[in-house]
Amino acid sequence: MARFIAVRLITAVCLLFALSMITFLVYATIPIEPAGFLVDLQHAKPAQIAAAHRALGFDHSIYYRYWVYISHLVRGDFGVSWTSLGIGYDGQIHGLPVRGMVLDAAGVTGSVILGGAVVLILIAVPLALVSARVPRSILDRAVVAVSLIGISTHPLVIGLVLQSLFSVHWRIFQGGYCDLTGTTPPPLNTHFITQQVNPCHGPVDWASHLILPWITFALFFVALYMRVLRARLLETLNTHYIRTARAKGAGEARVLVRHALPNVIAPTIVMLAMDAGTAIGISIYIEVVYGLQGIGHLVLTALSGERGFDLPLILGVMFISATAIIALNALADVIARLIDPRITSISRAGAGGVRSGLA
Repeated sequence: MARFIAVRLITAVCLLFALSMITFLVYATIPIEPAGFLVDLQHAKPAQIAAAHRALGFDHSIYYRYWVYISHLVRGDFGVSWTSLGIGYDGQIHGLPVRGMVLDAAGVTGSVILGGAVVLILIAVPLALVSARVPRSILDRAVVAVSLIGISTHPLVIGLVLQSLFSVHWRIFQGGYCDLTGTTPPPLNTHFITQQVNPCHGPVDWASHLILPWITFALFFVALYMRVLRARLLETLNTHYIRTARAKGAGEARVLVRHALPNVIAPTIVMLAMDAGTAIGISIYIEVVYGLQGIGHLVLTALSGERGFDLPLILGVMFISATAIIALNALADVIARLIDPRITSISRAGAGGVRSGLA
């Protein structure tokens, strides 16, 4: 097991190094003028532009800049956001650290994804058990048909409908984000809800503000996971040990929950890890609808600046997002191995086989 974990850690480090190189070279060659973040390009003199290049480190080759970038990266320093650059009273250039900005935004996005994943499992597992209990019945076909609505509808549409109904008209749930440990009023989406004065008070308010984003997230994935679990359960229910359990007098509910369901958990964990990248992409739409200042809001800020792209911020978002995805896949490898010692790695082919079995 120790060798298994060591191999996963080495693989993760190599992937992160390769990703940092590729993303830096791609974004560093984007045709923009970074000096525009410090001087007015229309009125600045060549000497001022050259001084801005020196201040930003653009007076060196791309290879030297990458060496500086990676040497700071290993210390957890992502640089400062270009859109926040300014000249202080001491005459030095100051800006907001990218690391703090990305980590704060990642906390919001992580809250949406992790909570949405829990809601997803709470919905998908019971639906899969019901469908597998009576396959090809009217109930089974109804569950499959209804669940397909979620994956066929864009998260923006789902979010707008839920927001309009439960926050605007019925005022059951509040919008915005409430910090898990803080007491600061959440930043709200003023397109839908008027500003409120009640501050947040920890976990309860944190969860109440995120219920609608969690449901939106879960509805998009529930059809896929429900059908995968259903297919795996139907396959497992035809095995010899399930027939033996039934022959010994075990009830159908016990057969499903105690004998069949544990054997489909490992593939589900693998799927959750494999869908981490998709989950981050979906969360961007959810953050836009519900006015959450997460990774999606940060990316839009970095890409929509009037003076150009905020490259340090983009690189920071990309690296931390990639780190989370690679770490989740490595963790899924370890958990799957603990559940089933026969597993030597995440079986992409096996997961693909499960998906192909849906046809």
